[in-house]
Amino acid sequence: MDVVTIRVGVAGMRPVVAEGVRSWLRQDPRLAVTEAEDADVLVCDSGACVLGLHRRPVVVFTVDRDRRELIAEILAAVPHGRGTAPRIVPHLSAREHAALCWWLGSLTKASVARRMGISPHTVEMYIKRIRQKYAELGHHLPTKADLLVRAVADGLYTPAGLAGHRTHSE
Repeated sequence: MDVVTIRVGVAGMRPVVAEGVRSWLRQDPRLAVTEAEDADVLVCDSGACVLGLHRRPVVVFTVDRDRRELIAEILAAVPHGRGTAPRIVPHLSAREHAALCWWLGSLTKASVARRMGISPHTVEMYIKRIRQKYAELGHHLPTKADLLVRAVADGLYTPAGLAGHRTHSE
């Protein structure tokens, strides 16, 4: 199977920082470092990125970000069905998907449990399984915010996505 690559440009950074970022990116076979104007995704310093000017996804680099986080965000930045990179999305059961959507919709796990007619422990298990499925695909998502960003990027969650889910009492 051929490895499909995402072309990544690095711009607006001090030369030594830019070279360090490029070195990180070259270690991942899914990424190809290229000139900024030829890139599918642009990585730049927070002070240099003006989102409206680039006409491509932008990932902001900060010094507190590690290599794994940066690469995960680059992979998530390529819109589903566009660019050169395939997107692999974990398969969720209907119950896992419902729990994820309710929980990401800012409900507590206890509220999700009441709506679904299950225990809070079961909701917790669904969320743990979803995180494990993402981990198996190389995505470490320790926080609710991380999971939200990834689920939106993968098309698994939209705020309007709750419309199709019925509560236990309906």
